[in-house]
Amino acid sequence: MELLDEMYDPTRADVRIEFALARAEFEHREANRATAAQWAAIADILGDARRSPEVFVDPQLEMPWSQRIEFAQRAAVADIAVRLAISETTVRVQAHDAETLRTRLPRLWSAFCEGEVSAVHARTAAELVRSLPDEPESAVQFDDALAGIVHLAPGRFRQRARVLRERIHSVSLIERAQAARETRAVWIDNDVDGMADLTLRLPAEVAHQAFARLDAGARSAANDASETRTLAQIRADAAGALLTRAELAEGGLPAAGAPVGVLVPVMTLLGHGDEPGILDGYGPIDAQTARRLAAHAPSFTRLLTHPVSGTLLDIDRTSYRPPADLKRWLGIVDQTCTFPGCCRLARNSDLDHTVDRQFGGPTSAANLSHLCRHHHRLKHMTRWSVASERVAPGRRRLDWTTPTGHRREGDPPPF
Repeated sequence: MELLDEMYDPTRADVRIEFALARAEFEHREANRATAAQWAAIADILGDARRSPEVFVDPQLEMPWSQRIEFAQRAAVADIAVRLAISETTVRVQAHDAETLRTRLPRLWSAFCEGEVSAVHARTAAELVRSLPDEPESAVQFDDALAGIVHLAPGRFRQRARVLRERIHSVSLIERAQAARETRAVWIDNDVDGMADLTLRLPAEVAHQAFARLDAGARSAANDASETRTLAQIRADAAGALLTRAELAEGGLPAAGAPVGVLVPVMTLLGHGDEPGILDGYGPIDAQTARRLAAHAPSFTRLLTHPVSGTLLDIDRTSYRPPADLKRWLGIVDQTCTFPGCCRLARNSDLDHTVDRQFGGPTSAANLSHLCRHHHRLKHMTRWSVASERVAPGRRRLDWTTPTGHRREGDPPPF
């Protein structure tokens, strides 16, 4: 250390840069080591949950052994997620990646534990080796081949690793393409400023054909002298129009989507304020859009709130029977499943009595909250527990306790 102090000359930029580079390299390796250790610890916890399910599930609760192990795993995953403030999906992925690397790519796993490989490289390798046939020879070949490319940046590493995987794979590409078609899906990710990303996973030929059609139409429209939109904007507008038109009913989809709630402060609706509205499942939207949806869009359910207290003033009852009002209101209040960290939409979740009805729990806003089916079952089938405290009219706070005794206050509403 004394020698390093003697070598360090803060007045020279080249010396400062050299020392900072060395520090960055050291910290990068340490971060890699720490990530590998975290993955290993998570995998070990889930392994113990399989072997000792009584830690997470009451032994007196009658259920088949396989189901007991399943719920112990679920409870352990949720426990880790809450403690580390990460998603349950991330917990499962990290545990799965650790087990995959330990068993199928031990050489790369060792390099990861030593800090020589980043988490991005490790995750890519685990994902690709799982797509190989479950043959020891294939994994060994892949592990050896990867050793020569771990110095590449993540993008280049993935490109090269895919080429190596293709050379090693013993199943024909025709068969793999047929199986891959089963993974087609659509999902949505919310962004800021009133925007969201809608992603489609499709067979390559379908995706490229769809894009070519959007692109051709956009380029044709762009030739109009009065057109001010960019090509990207025209493509997006065309795609949105195609997916929301009534004609979609002919393809097996409903002509009008399920009603979506839009929460609008009454002064905003009257044009005397610009307080943002709340779009169910998304969050704040600008006042102009909120007024337009509340006034003219038949597939949106309007809910009016007091300008000061936020109390519900009126619910548009054109599409639901009055008994559904309470659930609709709680859906707007909760927005998502109320389990810590869960982002599943309230409209796709169960409405749960925090204190069960069989134990005297009332059917009221203070004792009801949305839990997705996964966390609803977790609450009733494992040692997870929750308590509710009324904090304001129609508002309550949830306090959760994990099977291992960790206490966590429920997340605040997202909006």
